[in-house]
Amino acid sequence: MKNIYKTISQRLILSVLLLVSCVFLIGLSLRAEEPVPTAEQAVGEPEQELPAEPEAPAGVPEDAPLPAEEVPEAETPVLMATAHFAMEEYRCDCGGYCGGWPCPMNPALLDKIEALRGVFGQPVIITSGVRCEARNAEVGGVAWSFHMRGCAADLYCPGVAVGELAGAAKDVGLNVLPYYAHGYIHVEI
Repeated sequence: MKNIYKTISQRLILSVLLLVSCVFLIGLSLRAEEPVPTAEQAVGEPEQELPAEPEAPAGVPEDAPLPAEEVPEAETPVLMATAHFAMEEYRCDCGGYCGGWPCPMNPALLDKIEALRGVFGQPVIITSGVRCEARNAEVGGVAWSFHMRGCAADLYCPGVAVGELAGAAKDVGLNVLPYYAHGYIHVEI
């Protein structure tokens, strides 16, 4: 009788584990179907029309200040590293260890990545730019990582094969380490 209860409990546990695994895998597949944002979506459209200024109510002089709740907020300007890349795209994504900029990005790297974008004429997505020591350790980076000196970036170009992107990166003067299985390349100067 004990063997029957043991068999039933084992099968019940296996069934529950199978059910939980299926739910987990379905969740992953749904997340994988979410579209990857383009550089323009991540940075914002480069040329957006500003909303029209609100008109003053009737009987109020045109030069009178608007009430506080009607004053439009000034938009924070986007600091651009190059023509197509915002500095924010290269920022360390550690979540607060370093404030985002443990070191400056190397201007030569920025120029070469801009040239790479020009080769394809479409967005190139930066997945990792400068890194602080803590973030580099979190992602398994080597102790001498060029990311920690602002001389490296990881990137991909939607719809472009890793090999083709790596070849173009070499052509613009970047040192390249392709990650075919992960769909991106590491570039450095």
